[in-house]
Amino acid sequence: MMRRRLVLILIGVGLLVLAIELFVALPRLAEWHPWDYGNYLRMGRDVRAGNNPYGSDRYYPLPTMLWIFVPLSLLPEWFKIVWIFFSFVFVLILLRGDGILAFLYPPFWFVITDAMFDAWLLLPLAWLFANRPILAGLGAAFALFKPHVTLFAVAYIVWHWLVTRDATNLKVFIATVGVLWLPSFVVNPRWVGQMLEVLSLRTQQVSLLPLLTTSLWSWWWLGGIAAVVCVALGLVGARGLVRALQRAPARAAAFQLIGLLVNPVILASNLIVVLPMLRGRAQLVAIVMLAWGALILDKVMNGFGGGYALIPLAALYFLSRENVGQV
Repeated sequence: MMRRRLVLILIGVGLLVLAIELFVALPRLAEWHPWDYGNYLRMGRDVRAGNNPYGSDRYYPLPTMLWIFVPLSLLPEWFKIVWIFFSFVFVLILLRGDGILAFLYPPFWFVITDAMFDAWLLLPLAWLFANRPILAGLGAAFALFKPHVTLFAVAYIVWHWLVTRDATNLKVFIATVGVLWLPSFVVNPRWVGQMLEVLSLRTQQVSLLPLLTTSLWSWWWLGGIAAVVCVALGLVGARGLVRALQRAPARAAAFQLIGLLVNPVILASNLIVVLPMLRGRAQLVAIVMLAWGALILDKVMNGFGGGYALIPLAALYFLSRENVGQV
């Protein structure tokens, strides 16, 4: 009864937060210029004009620009409202009624406020984790639109298909990647080198500014006793991965979580991709509460994002305790 009451209270608070956000935001939508969405439009326009789209904070694969950012740059500015509306839709499709609780999840609101496209990865990752014929192959290919967030899971699932001789998903994955990626090399054969050069500079910047990342590296770069915390959390994560691989069939999800922990360019907003790995209302409530704790720590420590690393660690713990999924 206490758990049910807590869930009902959280759902009520989620609906209240949503109503307040809409009431406050709607009159100011004309003045709202989300940073990430504007960055997408700039990259799309650069590609259309034949300019080099790579630069500071612009290091997406060219296929992502061709298939997502170029179409966005052709649409009127008010389309940003439709764009973020689909983020709510995807969460509700994924979690159904429990999706209301996800509206309280801070990384979800980080995605909404900057109109990022991370929410568009939710369904492809869910297909990948479920490993269903055809859909999993499509999900793995679409997840590569943001490879620095999803590469660990995609690499594992492709290896799994090779080992198990899953010809259906392999063929769908290879065909979809071919359709999405080959045209980019016709447009600009040098785009991979240009992207890696910018990404290298980005990684150096993050190493100098540990507050920009929410991976385990944020603890290491803080120095002092925080480095000891980093090692301890790393050992916990390694143990969770081993247990997840031994006890839980959802191994692709486990590799996704490890990627979130060790990738130095992961931000709090990227942690929205944890949602497809959660099973049941109790896990979702725990992750939401943990995220709010990380947000408070972030405020208290003037922008330190290390608390968010506890979110993939907790999700990894859940995976290690339950036999869920098919991979």
